[in-house]
Amino acid sequence: MRRMSLICLVAVVSASLAACASNPREPARVDYRSFGNGGSSTSSSPSRTPRRAAVNCGSGYTVRTNDTLSEIAERCGVSMSDLASTNGLSAPYTLRVGQTISMPRPPVHVVQRGENLYRIGLRYGVPFQQLASHNGIGAPYEIEVGQQIRLPNGAQVASRQSGGSSRASTTPSANTDRYSPPPAEAGAPSFDWPIRGQVLSSFGRRPNGERNDGINIEAPSGAEVRAAAPGQVVYAGSELAGYGQLVLLRHSGGYVTAYAHNSRLLVREGDQVSRGQVIAQAGATGTVDRPQVHFEIRSGVNPVDPMSYLR
Repeated sequence: MRRMSLICLVAVVSASLAACASNPREPARVDYRSFGNGGSSTSSSPSRTPRRAAVNCGSGYTVRTNDTLSEIAERCGVSMSDLASTNGLSAPYTLRVGQTISMPRPPVHVVQRGENLYRIGLRYGVPFQQLASHNGIGAPYEIEVGQQIRLPNGAQVASRQSGGSSRASTTPSANTDRYSPPPAEAGAPSFDWPIRGQVLSSFGRRPNGERNDGINIEAPSGAEVRAAAPGQVVYAGSELAGYGQLVLLRHSGGYVTAYAHNSRLLVREGDQVSRGQVIAQAGATGTVDRPQVHFEIRSGVNPVDPMSYLR
């Protein structure tokens, strides 16, 4: 078992051995050290001239000599079309020195039933961590139906059903601009967060080609890691390279959850656990250099995005 990958181990657990019959996929080997500064990086062409950093212009901006509408829009971090629309300006956008240019009101999204911060972020093409910070929402990122979520200037709907303006609406709409991420499968158990903390790494493929089959949650060393749903311990050990001290739980409907990088395991194979039961203590074992919990949900052997299943 020492050379077995997580996907094959889960296949054994879910009695889907055929999935590992040939060329088993190696476990998701994500280097989380890059998340140590809490920031993210974006790639840009080296030949590109860096854009001037946007400043907060408040509710208005006073036109100065030689200002143009496009320069004001860039300086204040808003779109030129929104700026023109807000001030009733049309081409050639003539301005006069001393004129006050009103800033567009920040767009908001009204939370609908069944939405979470992750799905709202996907809809507008904004990382949910940025939305949380922008609105002062801490982990586990709980929001309520009818709550207004302020969106960064320039946020646009990432997926649409019909044409028209992609500007965020300030009123709820049941039929327009609805983003529909892959829903949780019918009959799936509801899962709780295994620990409270900032999400360091989200689910999916990264620009460098690596893939994270779960999410990574920041945690103090020794913090309690809890079972996300009732189930049975089907693995507890450190034999899978990269995962450190790992616990796998089997749940109803063929689902398996994984909890990695622990400093200490508090359950053994065969144990029956209840929702919320402490199963481990958080740590930095495996291929990480800061305490965290790598959490996965798998339907059979297939990893699914935990953010679509966590309540």
